[in-house]
Amino acid sequence: MVDDPLVDALYRLIRTGELSPGQRVDQRVISERLEVSRTPLREALRALAGDGILTRTPNAGYAVTKLSAAELIQYYSIRAFLEKEVLGSLAWPSADQLDDLRDCNEQCRTAAEAGALEDLLAANMAFHFTIFRWSTLTIMVKEIERIWRVSDPYRALHLSNRDRRSNVAHDHDRMIEAVAAQDAPLLIELQDAHRASSRMLLQDMLGNGLPPGFMTLPQSAGDLAVRS
Repeated sequence: MVDDPLVDALYRLIRTGELSPGQRVDQRVISERLEVSRTPLREALRALAGDGILTRTPNAGYAVTKLSAAELIQYYSIRAFLEKEVLGSLAWPSADQLDDLRDCNEQCRTAAEAGALEDLLAANMAFHFTIFRWSTLTIMVKEIERIWRVSDPYRALHLSNRDRRSNVAHDHDRMIEAVAAQDAPLLIELQDAHRASSRMLLQDMLGNGLPPGFMTLPQSAGDLAVRS
């Protein structure tokens, strides 16, 4: 992801649902909304299209990428592999770094209790990537980030569920305990369960008409071990 304030501002419109999956991006409206000219906006659109967050169609412009249930479950399967490898390669944090992780989770808890979805999305991503970035597998971490960004509009849909919002910080509490204990297998197991609850809820929301074989794609470290 390009480190650009305009790219980030445009991405926030997508993450919060102001631009929803499948919706065409009206460049005139967005340039006025973000108070920028068309030239830098086009550069930001190209950057997001390069990461798969937007889709460009000749003569029709850009639209927010819309994922089917089959595409989403493939992304979750890729995440299962990448996140297992990254979490298995962590350099365990210092006491100060662990405190920073706890602070991220308190931001999650506060946002969830307030029903502040955008704040919760940002705090949740900060929590997980604080952990992921303790790994030296930087290319894998960047790919995880890209996949998270592509699927973020659906994560917002999943976190609009009040019960699910209330569970986020509790799940994170258990992950923090695993990190403090330097227990990588437990951390991977907890991340698998955390990810699985999101996947199942989204799959139910998007529909279950998946092609044969999709339900057998690995979605956890245990699934990956069976296939190896």
